[in-house]
Amino acid sequence: MSITRSPDTREGPGTGAGPGAPRGGLRLAGLPVRLTPGAQLLAMLTVLASALILPDLAPGWSALGYLAATAVLVIGFLASLIVHELAHAVVARNHGAPAGEIRIGFFGGAVHGRHEYATPRGLWRAAAAGPASSLVLAAACVGVTLGLAGLDAGRLLVVVFTGLAWINAVLAIFNLLPGAGMDGGRLVQALAWARSGDRARGAVTAARTGQFAGALLIAGGVATLAFGYLGGIWLGLIGLAMLASSRAQAREVLAITAMAGLRVRDVVPGPGSAAAIPGWQTVRSFLDGGVQAGSTVAGSTVAGSTVADSTVADSTVADGTPSLAASGATAFPLRDFEGHAAGLLTLSQLALVPADRWDRLRLIDVATPLGQVVTTTVDEPMGQLLARLSIRPATPAALHTAGHALVIADDGTPAGVLTPDDFRRAGQLGQLADRRRAP
Repeated sequence: MSITRSPDTREGPGTGAGPGAPRGGLRLAGLPVRLTPGAQLLAMLTVLASALILPDLAPGWSALGYLAATAVLVIGFLASLIVHELAHAVVARNHGAPAGEIRIGFFGGAVHGRHEYATPRGLWRAAAAGPASSLVLAAACVGVTLGLAGLDAGRLLVVVFTGLAWINAVLAIFNLLPGAGMDGGRLVQALAWARSGDRARGAVTAARTGQFAGALLIAGGVATLAFGYLGGIWLGLIGLAMLASSRAQAREVLAITAMAGLRVRDVVPGPGSAAAIPGWQTVRSFLDGGVQAGSTVAGSTVAGSTVADSTVADSTVADGTPSLAASGATAFPLRDFEGHAAGLLTLSQLALVPADRWDRLRLIDVATPLGQVVTTTVDEPMGQLLARLSIRPATPAALHTAGHALVIADDGTPAGVLTPDDFRRAGQLGQLADRRRAP
């Protein structure tokens, strides 16, 4: 369904959200394929729909026959999503944008990787590959359906492959809608980029096109409802989703453009504002000792200067709350026994821990693990980092650290944390720099 930049495609600090691509499991064309819990829920809903529909469309078959047909539909549905995303990934790799993982969820699939295309042709071909593969699968299923009907193989088989043909056709058509994150939106972006020669202008044009298309779908949904067809509700909801996502894309592109020339080292706060916390501490120990308890950033290099071991000043009281408030930090990097980054903890995660569990839970049990955190280095451009932050959180825990980035030094130790406030400040710094350069 979409081609996205992901925080988990390469090993090492600053290149992803964790230790690299997952190992084991299903691999196609050298790419790991991951079925998320959302994909499992989608499969269960497909089973339920098949159980309700198949007996009406093809009556007279045994329970075993319906069970086999349902299995073919479920496997075929998931396989169609995988083939769609695999086509994106293979073409993207051929154009210098390697993918790290194919992930199938409740709302379809996504190819996660470093999709920074050098030319609009590469973006166009990669975006078109998914719908094209779905149309090929739809045509193949139509051919199988006609063959089975000609051989009088039974109505149930004809219904199953007709359903798979419809699934792939709808998948192709839906993804060609010009919304943000959709294949159609990326096609518009590639065409606008090719005409203007400006990647950012192409992205803004695509976002505006998506907003216009979303507004049309909303209007169409309202008109359909006015004529008494409830299907207009779905049309309106799709339009609302397109409108919202396209507006978000426009804001993101403008923010990335404003940060041109800035790197992480220009924005990251000093290490004292978010000193590394031992992940093995209990919640109570951290609250009682605040950020002072064993929290140091040893030998970290920030903004080109080596920072000596530093400890947050003692400002604790009996309940530990003032020390947290005095630190001014809302997010804290966690370290393991070797001093390496282990995860990211926010105040919102701490606030959800019941007081009777403070003595039993360790900070690493509460925090977002390193594998689900966007990581960076001081040398990464801020615009590139902001683009990687647009990836949907993969776990509920990662929702609390969405919009954050953990800065990691070359030796793997935490060197700071960038919060949403820091990204807003970076945008303002970029705007000031542009005005200073203007004649």
